[in-house]
Amino acid sequence: MALYGYTIGEDRDGNASNGKQLDVYRFSIPSGPGGSITPTRVGTVNLPATATTADLEGLGTNPITGRITAVNEARVTGSTTPIDPTVLRVNNVDRNVDGTFASTTASPTRTPSDLRRFGFELGADFGRDYSVASQPIVLYNISGNPNPANGPVGSSLYKITTATPGTLSLVDSFGATTTAAQRQGTQPTNSGKFADGLAIDNLNPGRTRALASDFRTNDGDGNQLYKVDLLTGELSAPITVRTPSGQALNLNLDSGLSFINSGSQRLIGWVETGAVYEITGYQDELAASGLGLGSATGTNGAGFATATLLGNVNLPNAVSGVVDYEGFTIVNE
Repeated sequence: MALYGYTIGEDRDGNASNGKQLDVYRFSIPSGPGGSITPTRVGTVNLPATATTADLEGLGTNPITGRITAVNEARVTGSTTPIDPTVLRVNNVDRNVDGTFASTTASPTRTPSDLRRFGFELGADFGRDYSVASQPIVLYNISGNPNPANGPVGSSLYKITTATPGTLSLVDSFGATTTAAQRQGTQPTNSGKFADGLAIDNLNPGRTRALASDFRTNDGDGNQLYKVDLLTGELSAPITVRTPSGQALNLNLDSGLSFINSGSQRLIGWVETGAVYEITGYQDELAASGLGLGSATGTNGAGFATATLLGNVNLPNAVSGVVDYEGFTIVNE
């Protein structure tokens, strides 16, 4: 068995008339800084030309099956119209045991039907549903808006059940009652807190054993992590991400986030150009009760984590920005 990262590119040719082709890439997760990383294309997800948006930005690995599911950015980035487009869940975007590739697509049923905050930038991961006594596994999605020009900055948490096609619902049970304006996308939950990467700790389960990432600065603050309450949808105070030298990490890129939930646990960060980071110091924060931050006497001190660059994955047209690779997850194959 070996650890591999997976990511998915945007529509390869941008030609709507022939549908939308999104290439899936697999690469080894380095154990330490090592420079260049060579990926392998394992297959292509083919979406119809009628798909509202084809960006499969949310990737998560099911801890029960070990298979990867992707979710699309369902609201066009930059749109100020409260549109309500199709949400796509694409199962089995990882390589089959025999080396073949065969993804399947479903459109989850939305409850209620006007979940217009779902969209813009997106991250996903599987975890337990703490609103149900049996705590079944569901696919959580963190969806945020980083740009004040597109509307209020904020993030919303959603969950999709694993049935086919599954049910998509909003997780928002903290603070005041959810308003119609929030459902329509004109008011955010977690106001002022943007995140587009999500990692859930399935080795040490708990409703606040999850982190969301923000590696953008155009939301008005720096690069941060947030603890996530999977029962209420609330984000904690920000955990500032620093470089090993103690300087603030200062990226302005879409991010992904994933735990290595086997053996020695590691937290791996990702940005759309293919750069891979290992994040440390989060242990203090994640172990703190509820959404509170860790003790100032911890390894990194309260409210801080450190990102170390492990290397860059040489993905086609990634560095130039012609093709973005925003989704990220890790699987043990």
